[in-house]
Amino acid sequence: MPRPGRAAAAGPSRSTLLARTLVALALFVGYHLLAPLILAALVALDLLLLRGSQPFALTSLGAYAGSVAMASSLVRVVYLTRSATQDPADLPGLPLTRAAQPELWHRVEELARSARTAPPAEIRLFSDVNAMVTEDARLLGLRRGTRRLYVGTPFLLGLTEPELDAVLGHELGHYANGDTRLAVTVWAGRAALERTVRTLNARAAAHRAGETAEAEAKAARRRARGKPEPVTVRVSRGPDHSLNVVYTAYAKLCLRCTEGVSRRQEHAADLVAVKVAGRRTAASALSRLTVLSIATDVYLTSYPAMGWDSATGWGTAFLPPPGQFHGGLALLLADGARMRELEEAAPRLPEPHRSPYDAHPPLAERVAAVEALPDDGRRAAGAGPAIGLLRDPHTVLAALEEAELGPDARTARRVPWHELPYWSQRAAHARTAEPLLRATAEAAAARGVPLGGPADLATLLDLVDAGMQPEIAALLPKSAAAERSTGRAAAEFARTALRSHLRALAVVALADTGHIRWELSWSGAPVRQFAAEGLAGALEAALDAAIAHPPATAPLRALFQPAAPPQGAVPTTTIRRLP
Repeated sequence: MPRPGRAAAAGPSRSTLLARTLVALALFVGYHLLAPLILAALVALDLLLLRGSQPFALTSLGAYAGSVAMASSLVRVVYLTRSATQDPADLPGLPLTRAAQPELWHRVEELARSARTAPPAEIRLFSDVNAMVTEDARLLGLRRGTRRLYVGTPFLLGLTEPELDAVLGHELGHYANGDTRLAVTVWAGRAALERTVRTLNARAAAHRAGETAEAEAKAARRRARGKPEPVTVRVSRGPDHSLNVVYTAYAKLCLRCTEGVSRRQEHAADLVAVKVAGRRTAASALSRLTVLSIATDVYLTSYPAMGWDSATGWGTAFLPPPGQFHGGLALLLADGARMRELEEAAPRLPEPHRSPYDAHPPLAERVAAVEALPDDGRRAAGAGPAIGLLRDPHTVLAALEEAELGPDARTARRVPWHELPYWSQRAAHARTAEPLLRATAEAAAARGVPLGGPADLATLLDLVDAGMQPEIAALLPKSAAAERSTGRAAAEFARTALRSHLRALAVVALADTGHIRWELSWSGAPVRQFAAEGLAGALEAALDAAIAHPPATAPLRALFQPAAPPQGAVPTTTIRRLP
């Protein structure tokens, strides 16, 4: 690869930066000029009608009214609607100071020197599968501002140190090429344009819904008077629709102009990554991003929050040890079977739909472009995970976890990873069984039967033996269909609900007596349930007997004898998921 000249290595030329500034300025000013131009066009049209031969005809009066309605909507949406501003202090992630993480800062500063650019003033750690840079530039990017580098924890956990060098080199390349200096202006204009289009679209949809509802009400009134309904229902689109067409077209033009530049900037930043880390290392880092992204998605959706329920909140939640909510990803990445599964699945995934407005080229295209570069003779150096650049990573990840989950997460119970499946599964079944325990207590109180303590499975079975099954079932929550049913249908709904809640309560009891256990698996299903051979069938048969007429609770009671294998024997278990 030819060595770039000093000016090119140091960043874009003044003429290039000026050209980008003028494009960004034109698009930004264009948005603010669009509304005055539309208002001027409406005024000009009204003046032409006033000077015409019939300025006060019905058609002209309708045009005046339409102009006023469109002007009013335009002023309200563009000038009177403002989006909420972000607090500058509310930045994502956790700051990593130079004093606390000197090794990481030294590495970033070395990479910045290699990229021939100034280092960031702040480094922040966040949980996204991403790395990015920002700059609070002023005067449309002509004056530099505060630079911030954001690093995602999946990159620290899933990439080697040389591969992280390539990722950070790419981000620093955006600084070196001047990409971030116009970002504030471009994103401000884009945010204003998106807000305008979104508001106009919502107002147009509300107008159509109102017109449709009014037409349907008018048709209903005609039917009530015995008159035929209108053959067609005309729904006017309103001024918001017309304005939305204009602003949407302008938004597409802006995206076409800016996203094409953004894609070229990504390729240029990849060249900086190659320069600081080597061609093979840069290609290796890019190639790993797809699998790393899939692995992170699998991890976050299946593992750390398995013990959290949105209906009950943090108070009843179970979480892995501090720092492991994000840090546990390393355990999944270390599982060879899981990683082979993801690496084999990644090429078979359908290619995501590519929009002409995408800011980033496809990863495969970027990898191919890097691999097509001349060999620079630098080999992909092997090294440990990039998390080794952090001092006391467990403490750092715990602080990030608290910052992102919020203070309410402190009320969650922390358990080791190997216990998390048991507590989360038991809590889920206990929540399902809770209405049955409440119904049991209420039915006993109504009959005047003393319980001698909180209701449990044994209490329930005693009341069922006493003939109180119908009363307990009647107190369970009912679905809408069950509320409308009567007679035998209502009784069947009640029996079905009773069986569902009873099954959850039975599973809790089986877990407490050692007949069922749940274990964590980093490959395949996240939670594996182990039960003795034949237990699943015996449980279903015992549940059927317990809700039969007359009920028989003895088979269910027999299942809950404490599990006690013979001395020195190993119990035979099978992986069996209870239905």
